[in-house]
Amino acid sequence: MKRNLIFIIPAVILLSAGITTLLFFDIGGRSYELHLPAREKLEKISVEGENGQAEITDGEEMEELIYVLGGSGNGRKTKGESISDAPRGAEELMKVDFHFAEKGTSTLFVFKKGGGYYIEQPYNGIYKISGDEYNAVGKYVR
Repeated sequence: MKRNLIFIIPAVILLSAGITTLLFFDIGGRSYELHLPAREKLEKISVEGENGQAEITDGEEMEELIYVLGGSGNGRKTKGESISDAPRGAEELMKVDFHFAEKGTSTLFVFKKGGGYYIEQPYNGIYKISGDEYNAVGKYVR
């Protein structure tokens, strides 16, 4: 009986630790990454907000906007899933369309919600951004 306890107790402890780790760190959760096009593939970027719209065709300005949206070169990852064409319950919504030189468009949204700032890429993810990043996008439609 004591020999069995020597094996059972460590097994129970290891199993409990494994389950706790999975629950605490959400290891099995899905992660999303923001996908932004390369500037070279774009003809223009259009930004549309409540106060107006703008078309960005200057290469340096397009590069700057992509840099800001992409997290200033650090990329963006999230566990927040987007399950619709547009954000729900968003305030001060801005729509950003990337128009490709060859053909097609890719869309994402920049918005406020509940005191925070976000980017939502439809059917991909929802990414938290700073107020400064939000304002860097908003400058085109103010």
